[in-house]
Amino acid sequence: MTNGGPPKLAANGLSYHYGDLQALRNVTLEVQPNDLLTIMGPTGSGKTTLLRAFNRLNDMLTGTRMTGRLDMDGLDLYGPETDPAEVRRRIGMVFALPIPLPMSIYDNVAYGPRLHGVTRKAELDEVVEKGLRDAILWDEVKDRLVDSALRLSGGQQQRLSIARVLAVEPEVILLDEPTSGLDPISTLRIEELLKQLRERYTIVLVTHNPQQAARVGERVAFFYLGELVETGPSQRVFTRPLDRRTEDYISGRFG
Repeated sequence: MTNGGPPKLAANGLSYHYGDLQALRNVTLEVQPNDLLTIMGPTGSGKTTLLRAFNRLNDMLTGTRMTGRLDMDGLDLYGPETDPAEVRRRIGMVFALPIPLPMSIYDNVAYGPRLHGVTRKAELDEVVEKGLRDAILWDEVKDRLVDSALRLSGGQQQRLSIARVLAVEPEVILLDEPTSGLDPISTLRIEELLKQLRERYTIVLVTHNPQQAARVGERVAFFYLGELVETGPSQRVFTRPLDRRTEDYISGRFG
């Protein structure tokens, strides 16, 4: 889906090294506004590195090296005047394992807004409820917001992680294998949630599961050994892959 302007996210000739290890090799990829792009590939294919590069999480690591360019709405995400903290607010990230903060459900969702200067309780109440509703969690927790988030189930904790991201009003949501540790019912809830959220956000989902990629994304990209092998509409990639490596991966010959 495009609005005629620049892509929401773009990688142009991106290569990324951790010391001597090259994790990405000359990747060029565009994500359009309100796209739900699924990135699939085996372990070690560079999927997580791409997400962390967009979110600038790897700024905290030493010994990394990047060439090429990453943009959001045409803005160079690594430009000298770009604020990494603002990048991380605009591009939220959800990790494979839910990481609830050791505090109440309410305070987990309110944590980010408070960091960004929201202090009025009425406003925080509104933000927390909206975030939990958007993450389809409100009805399950509305009567126990003061309870520790650590008491939630794994699936609920992952939806709480999504609510925490939504509370700071991002424009893009990156998810790094968010259902890898969840049961099938919790996985289905997350997948249905993502389909709803794409009406208001641009979403990039990383998965090592081709079946999930086929179910969730309208567009899919296949990475292998740091290379973007191919990308396109999910139906085309899964029925008429252009590269033999893609065909071998989705048919289970490796993965």
